[in-house]
Amino acid sequence: MSKRRLATILAVDVVGYSRMMEQEPSDVLTALNAIFHSIVKPQVEEAEGRIVKLLGDGALIEFASAYDALTCAVSIQEQMRSDLPPYTFREPIFLRIGIHAGDVLTEGSDIFGDGVNIAARLQAEADAGGVLLSRTVAGLAGGDLPFRLRGEGMRSLKNISTPVETLSIDFADEKLKLARRMTAESLEVRFCQSKDCQTLAWTSVGDGPPIVRAPAWISHLELMWRDPGLAHWLDSLSARRRLVYFDARGNGLSDWDMGGISFESLVDDLECVFDAAGVERSPILSNSQGCAIAAAFAVRAPERVTAIVMVGGYPLGRAKRGSSKDRERAKAQQAIMSAGWDDDYPSLRDLIAETIVPLASAEDRRRYADDMREMISPENLGRYREVLDNLDVSGLLSEIQAPCLVIHNKDDRMHPIEQGRKLAAGIPNAKFIALDSRNHNLTENDPCWPVAEREMHAFLSEHS
Repeated sequence: MSKRRLATILAVDVVGYSRMMEQEPSDVLTALNAIFHSIVKPQVEEAEGRIVKLLGDGALIEFASAYDALTCAVSIQEQMRSDLPPYTFREPIFLRIGIHAGDVLTEGSDIFGDGVNIAARLQAEADAGGVLLSRTVAGLAGGDLPFRLRGEGMRSLKNISTPVETLSIDFADEKLKLARRMTAESLEVRFCQSKDCQTLAWTSVGDGPPIVRAPAWISHLELMWRDPGLAHWLDSLSARRRLVYFDARGNGLSDWDMGGISFESLVDDLECVFDAAGVERSPILSNSQGCAIAAAFAVRAPERVTAIVMVGGYPLGRAKRGSSKDRERAKAQQAIMSAGWDDDYPSLRDLIAETIVPLASAEDRRRYADDMREMISPENLGRYREVLDNLDVSGLLSEIQAPCLVIHNKDDRMHPIEQGRKLAAGIPNAKFIALDSRNHNLTENDPCWPVAEREMHAFLSEHS
């Protein structure tokens, strides 16, 4: 006979299980077996939980205490992040964990009901390497948790009639966050004059061989260090090199009173910062429209560019892509950005943050949306968008002599992967990598970030 009781349910699964099983099934099973016996099972036993069943690529676990379920989930994920994981596999393995507390029905050793269903749906929504839980679990666990929770908003879950308020575990390294804040506060900001007398703000961090970042999207030298799609790139590069970066004209700490803007002026500004920073030859890091700027500069001054890393780039602006839908979207975005950019409630900026870094936490996306207002005025943004929507470097690509690493995310909603392929196809010495992500700018919690980081440094070591 079925019995009903209150329980906290933890659902866990392996990210990318089907893909990995298609490629290396025996190695995957060996690695997962090691993870289960060395990490999952001991932590569940220590937290007095019960493994209800294994599901091939995951497990269903029951706890009497919400606090114990949460601390168990955190311990599992922290051990999975260890520098010495208990398995050997060619790529990092990530787990997703969802937790919910509610009534369950028991039949023998098995359990059923909404408590189980919601935990499973939360697990499917969790970030790779993350834990997503319902507000119910947080309330039952109490306020003395030894870790921080971040609000993730209301979520409509598949086959669940009522939206669920969700939170996630904040695994951010507090020491790293403090170090980034201190870096931002201690930057030595310098200024240089462009060819047409615009003031450009630039800085450099780190030691070693130089790398220059081309301007992309909008920016602010100091706020970049908490940008969810950029801070870890800056960290990674400045730990090995002297990273030179700047705010483009009309952006951040550069002069907002722009005399004029054109694609050629943006290329001129990159050259100006090369000169101001005393960089004779260097690789370039470029993102989004920065890829086109870097490409044009490499053609103009091939002796100064040793290599280019291009991430989420495009050779054709939206108005040049031959699609009436793209052209209409370009016009609509220009109009709405000029009209609604500085609204007190950042609905437009929230939408853009969701498009650029959808895998960032809701808290990080909201802060990023707030920061955008400090980066550029609505008037300058409208002028920028007109230039970027009409750029076309497709005719220059074949002239690039520098080797290029072109990285693009398969489900990028800002610029489709076809644009990344066009970029790579037009460059004589280009390596193209497609990553299984929906971010435009890879976030630190994106399972593709370690892959991109590894490929970037290997490429730079070979070509600079």
